Amino acid sequence: MKVFNARHFLRNVAARTLHEFVQGHVLAPRLVVDWSGPDDTLSGVLCDAVEALEHEVATTDLSPRDREALGHDLLLWSDDLRRAHLMANGLAGVEFRRACQDDPDALEAFASRDEREIALWMLAFRDKIFRDVELHLAFRAKTNGKFWKKHRIQRGLELTHERTRLEQFCHAVAQLYKKSGGGDGVHIELSERRCTSGVSNAMSSFQLTLYVEGPVTALTHFSQSHFTRVTTRVALESALVYHPATGEVETVVKGGAKNHTVMLELFGKHVVQQDLALERIEPQRYHLNALRDGLQPYEDWSAYGVEMVRLRRARLTPVGIAGVSFTVEASPDKAQGDAIRIARAALKVEHMFEAEYHLDAATVIVYTQVADGGRAGHFSFNIRASGVSTIKNLSLRNQVLARKVLQALMVIDAEDDAATASPVPREAIIV
Repeated sequence: MKVFNARHFLRNVAARTLHEFVQGHVLAPRLVVDWSGPDDTLSGVLCDAVEALEHEVATTDLSPRDREALGHDLLLWSDDLRRAHLMANGLAGVEFRRACQDDPDALEAFASRDEREIALWMLAFRDKIFRDVELHLAFRAKTNGKFWKKHRIQRGLELTHERTRLEQFCHAVAQLYKKSGGGDGVHIELSERRCTSGVSNAMSSFQLTLYVEGPVTALTHFSQSHFTRVTTRVALESALVYHPATGEVETVVKGGAKNHTVMLELFGKHVVQQDLALERIEPQRYHLNALRDGLQPYEDWSAYGVEMVRLRRARLTPVGIAGVSFTVEASPDKAQGDAIRIARAALKVEHMFEAEYHLDAATVIVYTQVADGGRAGHFSFNIRASGVSTIKNLSLRNQVLARKVLQALMVIDAEDDAATASPVPREAIIV
């Protein structure tokens, strides 16, 4: 379920997990719930109790202090459920198991719980690991994006854990946003993603997530059912991930390419305390021009459970001249022609040669076959010739399918990674 709704999210959570989560929450002392009732009604009873507290905030004569305290606890409740909802998926489950592989209590808890219950259990009993995984997946979703870059620096650098030096680094990064009205407030979090074999393992990494006080922003919102306008400073988020085994360092920074370099220089000065030898790693480019004459695969993708592939959108850019780029959008009906077919007809050509238009960006939609006892599904992702894509936002299974589809269409070269070449489960996943 993509849209968050507390009742829908909790209705399939086992009573035991629900009780454990509530017991450790700050809202628990305020809730009036009879936990001796039938298991299948407990989630509804709990949601009714929360709604009663929300009604109390809006209608009863509480003192300003009590009203503020209750409202704060209710916001924490809603925010925690939303965070658990976002982490109730296969990608997060893999990371939770990886982080807890030496934790027998956690592994025992995972064995009898589904994805929703695992997320709630982790938030209640392993909140630091939950936060680390949350930050890791948030960064992964930004890789190959507009604000992401990768460099290579020295291997095996030791990062400081001293709070003072980390905050000095964060304050130095905050100076990048001063010209645009940024403030002085900062917050920084250090996450370690280690393997049991030690820091030298290629999968180990360190992540620094920085929050900087942004410029003054006016927001319109409802406060206790009253429409109002407030001014606030939204946090500007930046992040850096360092892989000691390879020396690769990834950064997500707004403000242009120069800010990535400056951030890494500050990282060297404050966090590892040595000058860094920066080498830019260019992202893998996608050969989107391979799609200009249609989407005929060079291998049978039905083995991966793929029925067909269409371009939902296509952006074409004139080659070598100053001209007008244009975007073509196709019908969502898979029986209709896709964007590249519409573009070919609009250009009045049989083939789009390189001397005319490059395919600069596209939205690819993949239709999966009907699985046993299921139904056909589909998922989509955006891709640009420069190497930017939203593939990392897909589920783990659909990421693999997306790469297989791009390989079959000769958009990317075949990967040597054995994990990528492993068989893909055939069960249908609706996205």
